[in-house]
Amino acid sequence: MIISKTPLRISLFGGGTDFPEYFNKKKSIIIGTTINKYIHITFNKTIRFDENNIKIFYKNNEFVNNVKKLNHNVVKKLLIKEKITNDLDLHILADLPSYSGLGTSSAFTVGLMNLLKSFRKINLKKNQLARECINFERNILRESVGYQDQIHATYGGFNKIEIDRKNIKVTPIKFNKQKFEKNLYLVFTGITRKAESIEKKKISKIKTNFSHLNKINEISEIAYELIKKNKIDEVGALLGKTWELKKKLHGDLSNNTIDKLYEKGIKAGASGGKLLGAGAGGFILFYVKNKYKKTFLSKMKTNKVIDFKFCNEGSKIIEI
Repeated sequence: MIISKTPLRISLFGGGTDFPEYFNKKKSIIIGTTINKYIHITFNKTIRFDENNIKIFYKNNEFVNNVKKLNHNVVKKLLIKEKITNDLDLHILADLPSYSGLGTSSAFTVGLMNLLKSFRKINLKKNQLARECINFERNILRESVGYQDQIHATYGGFNKIEIDRKNIKVTPIKFNKQKFEKNLYLVFTGITRKAESIEKKKISKIKTNFSHLNKINEISEIAYELIKKNKIDEVGALLGKTWELKKKLHGDLSNNTIDKLYEKGIKAGASGGKLLGAGAGGFILFYVKNKYKKTFLSKMKTNKVIDFKFCNEGSKIIEI
């Protein structure tokens, strides 16, 4: 049996600039981290005596006799791509729900790709795994995805990611991570959504929104310098500035429920925050200075607040 363990991510700064339509013209700077919430995938090659020799276990279990009959599009196309098409069990478990802005879709792709490559005794370097997953999602699945989620899931850790027309550069950021993570809170909006349609709308407006994206990119550079210097209490307000710019990229990125929850968090003591992922649902990340934490948690007790820590490892393989 082979297991892949792949972390979810929090994108702090630079979201929306990780599309070729932007970084082919101007280098994108993204700041983010993986967290200790994971997607686990177990793979077991079996000998079947019944007709259905492919069994996939997730929220919709599938037992089929031909890989092409699978409804799970990512699993189907990756199995076909890697030429693993019979006598197998696949179990998928996630710590947090899909479509919630934590990069679950790309983390799943990275985890499954890593697992299947390992089964085939193919050892990919991190940059190779990230690029292959980006290519798979964009050119085989034909999904409107950026580049950052696959990179986060592959590399792990708290990083500055720089992307331009030719290169991807990942630089670990060294600072007081423990203090920073203790001031961050994930609050669930109660809404899950598919990012695909939202991202398509944002991509179609990149040329129109180029000045907004430039400002988002500039904030990433400022945040990077502050974080390096451990001036983390100044970062919360920058999250808020990023969110205000992000909402200008398309009208569908926020809604009344999200706006009310964000306002509630700020009134409860957060110095800033942002909705994670494509928009329209998922988690809001709030930054709360130490002196306001008790008040914040008290006023947000009717909402789902997720406890988490940063993690340093990207997708890894465990063989049993």
